[in-house]
Amino acid sequence: MDTLASATIVDSRLEAAAPCLVCGQEIRAGEGVTARYQGRTLRFKCPGCFARFEADHQRYLAGHPAACCPEPRDRPVSEWRCE
Repeated sequence: MDTLASATIVDSRLEAAAPCLVCGQEIRAGEGVTARYQGRTLRFKCPGCFARFEADHQRYLAGHPAACCPEPRDRPVSEWRCE
């Protein structure tokens, strides 16, 4: 596995809504974690998703998302949060 060359965390406040590269959940505009990696802007729902990307970036760049956010059965979908 390659090492992660250089992913730079940038300010997410000006970013549009987008799906998370790792878990696929929608990230609201201005939220989440945004990184620049090899000329690309990548969006992550939470720091945990970014850590998963760092651990196996080739998997996620190849389009193989993972379910990282367990479904909380006692809360509505609008309140789900990655950890």
